[in-house]
Amino acid sequence: MSNRIRSAPSDQRLNAAVFVAIALIGGGNPVGVAIAVDELDPIWAAATRFVAAGAFFAIAMVLFRIPIPHGKALLGSFTYGLLGFFGAFAFLFWGFRETPPGTGQIIIALVPLLTLLLAVAHGLERFSMRALVGVLIAFGGLVFLVADRIEANVPLPSLLAVVAGATLLAESGVVVKITPRAHPVASNAVGMLAGGALLLVLSVIIGDTWRMPAQSDTWAAMAFLVVGGSVGVFGLYVFLLGRWTASAASYILLLQPLPTIVYSAVLTQEPLTPALFVGAAIILLGVYIGAFTTPRPPSGVTR
Repeated sequence: MSNRIRSAPSDQRLNAAVFVAIALIGGGNPVGVAIAVDELDPIWAAATRFVAAGAFFAIAMVLFRIPIPHGKALLGSFTYGLLGFFGAFAFLFWGFRETPPGTGQIIIALVPLLTLLLAVAHGLERFSMRALVGVLIAFGGLVFLVADRIEANVPLPSLLAVVAGATLLAESGVVVKITPRAHPVASNAVGMLAGGALLLVLSVIIGDTWRMPAQSDTWAAMAFLVVGGSVGVFGLYVFLLGRWTASAASYILLLQPLPTIVYSAVLTQEPLTPALFVGAAIILLGVYIGAFTTPRPPSGVTR
């Protein structure tokens, strides 16, 4: 008993450290995407990222003898890749060509609230007045943020592309809930490889140029997106899910815009206006009220 008591504070510190590490690493993803698509065609860059990351997970499956999903679990993993990697990141990589990373990450922070709305639409959860209040607050913040960014010469189609990407990310999380679960490593190997392959096909259709980066910062961004932003973030997130509830771990999306804004200001010179912080605060407040204070079924599984 005494050993357990002594180890509890160290476990809590480890959990907190992992939580912060995920936010700090994951907060760099939008900046990495923005740097990569400054040189590379966006769909080609997204395809390269997920084919490479999917290969890492496939190697892990072999090393740890993780079985390939079968039946409905395989279909669920493929659908997860279709929505969460092919659809979502086709929009996100294209949108981040013109949308500053800090702004984009704030929009992506809507994912927990969008997931709640989509879970209601699929009949998995009940809608509540508290969720409605959160939606209205977050939508007001989104309108405020978009208006400010348009005034700062960010094209509306790029902002809407990020919104579309966030919506597809949320829907991919719902797909994970409504289909038989596969091992997380296997699910991501199948999803990333399938999504990456479809992105390669799309890049051919739209005439992307397939070329390796010529600039060192692009190489660094792509390496970060594959190793840190995909494999590292996912690995740490799975570790944290084994020690925390999924709802507690999902608070990462509320913390993540903070490092993104700092990274973006330093690396991409994104202008930090008072309206940006006001819009972010309103959106995050709405997400917190709607997605994190609304009672959820205890048996629900989130990604």
